[in-house]
Amino acid sequence: MRVKQRLSLAIFLIIAVILAASGAAYLISYNILQDPKADYTAVKNLITIILYLMGILSLMLAVTAVIIFRLLLNKVINPIVELNHITTVMAEGRPDVKFEVKGIDELSGIAANLIRIADSYSTCKGQVLTLENTIAQRQKAVRELAILNELMGFITSETRFDIILKNLVDRTKHLIKSDYCATLIFEPGTFMTKFFVASEEIHDIRRVSIPPEGFFKLPLKEQIPVRLDSQHVLSENQGRTIIPELNLEIKDILAVPLIFSSEVLGLLIIANKQDGTFDHDDEDMLMNFAFQAFQTIAMHEKIANLAITDGLTGLNNHRHFQEKLMEEVEKSKRYERALSLLLLDIDHFKSFNDSYGHQVGDMALKLISSIIKNQIRRTDFSARYGGDEFSIIMPETVYSGAKIFADRLRKKIAETPFPLPNGEKALITVSIGFASIPDNAKDKNELIEMADKALYIAKEHGRNISYGSADISKKPFMPDSKE
Repeated sequence: MRVKQRLSLAIFLIIAVILAASGAAYLISYNILQDPKADYTAVKNLITIILYLMGILSLMLAVTAVIIFRLLLNKVINPIVELNHITTVMAEGRPDVKFEVKGIDELSGIAANLIRIADSYSTCKGQVLTLENTIAQRQKAVRELAILNELMGFITSETRFDIILKNLVDRTKHLIKSDYCATLIFEPGTFMTKFFVASEEIHDIRRVSIPPEGFFKLPLKEQIPVRLDSQHVLSENQGRTIIPELNLEIKDILAVPLIFSSEVLGLLIIANKQDGTFDHDDEDMLMNFAFQAFQTIAMHEKIANLAITDGLTGLNNHRHFQEKLMEEVEKSKRYERALSLLLLDIDHFKSFNDSYGHQVGDMALKLISSIIKNQIRRTDFSARYGGDEFSIIMPETVYSGAKIFADRLRKKIAETPFPLPNGEKALITVSIGFASIPDNAKDKNELIEMADKALYIAKEHGRNISYGSADISKKPFMPDSKE
C-alpha cells in the first residue's frame, strides 16, 4: 500500500473515532435524560454544553486532520511520488528529462541531487560513447597494422610479384570484409594492364581493359578514391549494377589508386561489402592501407628488378632469362602449348666498337633493346643474353609464327638508322636463330641448343638473316636485295 493511501486511511480512522465518540456522548446524555429522578434542567444544560463542546472539538479535529493531510500531501507525498518518477526515468536510461520537485527542503534537496546525478550521468554517458568510439577506432587501427605487418612479412619472403599482389588482395578483402577484391597494375606511363589479380584467381590481363575516362576516372586521373554505395545503386539500378571494365555485378564498390613516386601505377578495388555498405571510414582505411602497402610492394619490386634487369639496356638479365625459360617450358609441357625462343646477335659488333668506341657501342645496344621492346607482345619476354646477344621467349607461339616475327624484327632493326657522334648515320643488322617446342625441342636445354645452332648457321651464311632450327638443312632466309 502506498504512503498516500495509508495516510488517507489514518485520517479517515481519526475522523471516524471522533464521530463515534460524539455519538456515544450523545447516547449517554440521552439515556440520562430519560431517568425520572434526575434534575432535568441542570442535566440538560450540562449535557448541552458537553455536546456543543464535543461538536466543536470534533469539527476542529476534522478540520485539523484535513489541513494536515493536505500539507502532507503537498509537501511530502507528492514530492515523494515525483522522486519515484525521477528514479524510474533514470532507470529507463532517460536522464535528459527535466523535473521540478517542490516540497520540504530535505525532499527538494534530494530531488536537486538526483537531477544533478542525472546530468552527470548524461555527461558520463556521452563520454563513455566517445570512449567506445575511440576504442573501436583504435581496434580498427591495430587490426589494420596487424594485417599490414603480416603482408610486409610475406613480401620479404616472396619474389614473384603476382603472388605478392594475390596476398595483398586476400588481406584487403579480410581487412574490409567484402565479397570481391582485385588489384590492377599498369605498364609504366600507360593505363595498359600488366597484372590483374582478383580474390578468385590471377586473371589473364587480356580480359581487362581500364579506359582512363570510364568509371575509374577519379582514381586514375585525379588520384582520389571512387565510391558507389548500395543506396545509390538501389535507387538507380534496382539494387545491382554492372561495372563493364571488370564485367562485375555489384551492389556497392570502392576503388583507390595505387601511387608510387607521385604516379598512379594501379588500382585496388573492393566490392559487395558483407555487412552494410561502404562509407567514408572504409574509404579512409582502404586509402591508408593501400598507400602503405603499395609503397613497400613497389619498392620491393623495384629492388627485385635491379637483381633481374640488365643495367645498360633495361632488358631482363641472363639469370632471369634462364628462370623464365624454365617456367615457360614447364607451362608448355603441362598445357601442351607451343613455345618459341629467338636468339639475336649483332652483326660485326666487335668491328663497330673498334671503329666508334664502346660508348657508341653501348648506345647501339640501347637502340636495339628499344626496338625489341616495341616489337614484342606484352606476353613475350626479352633479355640481354650476353655481350651483344639478345633473347626473346614467345609463349604460345608456333614455329611458323616465330619465323614471321623473327624476319619482321630483323627487317625493323636493319631499317632503323643509328645516329653517329659525327652526325652521320649507320645501319646495324642482326642475325636471328629460332626454335620451337614441340617442333624442334622437348626441353629447355635442347630449345636453347637448337636456337643457338640456327643462329650460328645464320651468321655463317652472311648475317642479317633469320634462320629456324627446322630449316638447318635448307637454305636460310636471305635478306631482300634492297636491304
